[in-house]
Amino acid sequence: MRQNILWALLLSACAAEGAEPKREGRSGALALATERVVVFKDGHALLVKQAEAVADARGATYTDEVPESAVLGTFWAWTERGPALRAMRAQWLEQEVEREERGLCTDPASILEINPGKRVTVELENASLTGTVLPIPAKASSASPPPSARSASFDYTALPGVAALGQVIALAVPERGTVVLAGKDIRRVSGADLSLDCKRKVRAVEKSKRLILDFGPEAAGKSISVRIVYFTPGIRWIPTYRLEGKKGEKGALALQAELVNELEDIRGAPFDLVVGVPNFRFREVASPLSLEGMVRNALAQAAPSLMGRMNNLSNAMFTQRAGEWRGGGEQEEVSTPPNIPDFGGASESPDFFIHPLAAMDLPKGSRAVVPLWSAEIPTRDLYTLDVQVRRDSRNSDTVQYGSSMSSMGSASPLRLARAEVWHQLELKNETKYPWTTGPVLVMRGHIPQAQELLTYTMRGGNTLVPLTVATDVRALHEEVEVERKQDALQSKGGRYALIRKKGTLTLSNPRAERTPLRIRLSTGGKVEQVSGGGRTKVDDFRFEDWGDSDLAAVNNHSEVEWTLTLEPGERRTLTYEVGFWR
Repeated sequence: MRQNILWALLLSACAAEGAEPKREGRSGALALATERVVVFKDGHALLVKQAEAVADARGATYTDEVPESAVLGTFWAWTERGPALRAMRAQWLEQEVEREERGLCTDPASILEINPGKRVTVELENASLTGTVLPIPAKASSASPPPSARSASFDYTALPGVAALGQVIALAVPERGTVVLAGKDIRRVSGADLSLDCKRKVRAVEKSKRLILDFGPEAAGKSISVRIVYFTPGIRWIPTYRLEGKKGEKGALALQAELVNELEDIRGAPFDLVVGVPNFRFREVASPLSLEGMVRNALAQAAPSLMGRMNNLSNAMFTQRAGEWRGGGEQEEVSTPPNIPDFGGASESPDFFIHPLAAMDLPKGSRAVVPLWSAEIPTRDLYTLDVQVRRDSRNSDTVQYGSSMSSMGSASPLRLARAEVWHQLELKNETKYPWTTGPVLVMRGHIPQAQELLTYTMRGGNTLVPLTVATDVRALHEEVEVERKQDALQSKGGRYALIRKKGTLTLSNPRAERTPLRIRLSTGGKVEQVSGGGRTKVDDFRFEDWGDSDLAAVNNHSEVEWTLTLEPGERRTLTYEVGFWR
């Protein structure tokens, strides 16, 4: 459905433009001009091309611009003016061509041949001659080789540095006049300033692609306008943000598009940059009309880091972060399925938002940066603490604070530093654009504060951008056992003890200003009592809560969230009680 909407959008855009023919080739030859480029963030693009030609005597036109990486099912052509297209055929062509090749001369006769007019000494088997090299007409300098020396793809005698069997050299020798020597008799040559740069004509067989469009005999001699579209890898756009702001004020958010082209030269074509999750199932399968066995992703070869690590900028990843919020006041985490974002915007499609760019040149191998928009947005400082407790049967529970993992049984005095409180910025999208996933550079004046990932945020929604660990806000998490009942549960042949623990979160704010805090606790077991107005959600077991899968089957998963504000210098303690089977 999403693809159908996009195709309809492109076709309607093409029809609305009513562009005049850009180039006209000789009879039957189509000179394609790129009319529009629709670019996705994953490194694929849809190219729309247009051309005119006069059909040949058989009612056919052709082009040698056959895409190497068109995706299966996306290669389409149709007539804009003239008889309808009957068939489209791609094929290989072989033709013998003559070209000049350069190389290092490797035999004495060839060296003499390219140094006419120079004084040299030539050594033969039993004699030597000193004279001036005379130019020899091309036809006389080499004879045709025997059939056994010929190749189907090139002329053996024409390769640089290889002397022909009948090659002759002429010298003007004082007192002896003109001396003609057979190239095969020359053993050595010496002289001042001799050139070793051979230039020879080489005949070779070249293979090339050709796309033939057949309109039938009735189209012979008629002018035909054709449009061709196909989906291909090789072009991508990367959204990058810059956020500037001051504490307590609105921030200035700007978006620019970084374009990368490793596909082909694009001249004077408008670009459409798509915000959305493209669904092209056969993107890795080449169309038969490409005459290739697989899709060639030139961008992946030229810039592997952009197509590898940078592919996590897909909007399909936006719900995998804990920083997405929606609404105001007491926000709740977004839980929309990742493949159905609510887009909309500058197109007829409800699933995509399109940033249109004016016509521009983007040669193959080039990069470009294009500013898209900038706007003032509301920002709010928020401090967060995320705690995840993981249990197992060995009574060695571990706790994870963000990305760090430490043993709860450790006596290290650095446990306070382990409970990392993060300083984040809450941003509200009051612009007319959805924010697509991309890196964001956060600035305070001329000082860079952080670089992070700004995840997809719908218009009217909120998101969080992590800045840094807040070293001036302290947190300590501890659990102590308060009760244990042996053999309290029998399940599937196993006996389990009921264990109850009391957890404590101690928070302190040595800062001279109020600090808004959001604390989240995730733990295996069932949380039954919570202080400080915490909200509890009990769910089925989760394997990541347990080091032993047997324990997971008989336990719950619980999440607790506290939202509070610490006054300057305030210290507060939050508690919970959790029971689980072990």
